[in-house]
Amino acid sequence: MSDKLPTIPNATPDMTLKERQSFAARATLVEATMGCLDRFGYSDTSINRIQEAANVSRGALTHHFPTKEDLIVATLDRLLITTLRPSLPSKRADSDKGLVGDLHYIARGLSRSREGRALVEILVAMRTDKNLRDRVSPRLQEWDQMIGEAITGYYEAVSGNEEDLVLIWTIMRSFLRGLILQEPFSPDERKIETMITRMGEIFNPLLRPRSKLEHLETYQRDKNAKSL
Repeated sequence: MSDKLPTIPNATPDMTLKERQSFAARATLVEATMGCLDRFGYSDTSINRIQEAANVSRGALTHHFPTKEDLIVATLDRLLITTLRPSLPSKRADSDKGLVGDLHYIARGLSRSREGRALVEILVAMRTDKNLRDRVSPRLQEWDQMIGEAITGYYEAVSGNEEDLVLIWTIMRSFLRGLILQEPFSPDERKIETMITRMGEIFNPLLRPRSKLEHLETYQRDKNAKSL
């Protein structure tokens, strides 16, 4: 199995019935794995629990994913790829949201969601599970590079240095992921919301949002480059 981050295919009208069934079965199993990671944690997310959550036979599960590790890798791929082009509020045509609004949006949709908690479970498990670490580390590193490239379509650094932009965004992403671990220490929802707002206010002077036209042009340029 490749160590690189694959593209996640979408069901298409030209798929055969068998291909559609396979696509649906894999998607169901990945969704079940995500739910189990969130509910039970990595160590207690067993093949039996995933099978029960997905309501499939053991044979159907192992046909698509022979091991728990295979399921975890596929789940990680889904979690990472779906975050590459976020629909940030600041880029909507009728929006007056800025960086603070974007951070709250990301926190709600990833850092403080089932998906975000499932991702943290995988990241923590990597620390002591060498086989898992060897398989997913290249994916994470590739995703980190891709998200750095993607964010240039949304913002630019006031310094004019693109490396500054990527570094600042990496710091903010680290903060947002850390909120999942912070919640037991700060269970007050208002305090978490205030922390997100303050983080945005701290970094706002360092970033300049691209215009909606620039965003569309950058997105199209990246899309064209990847198709070559």
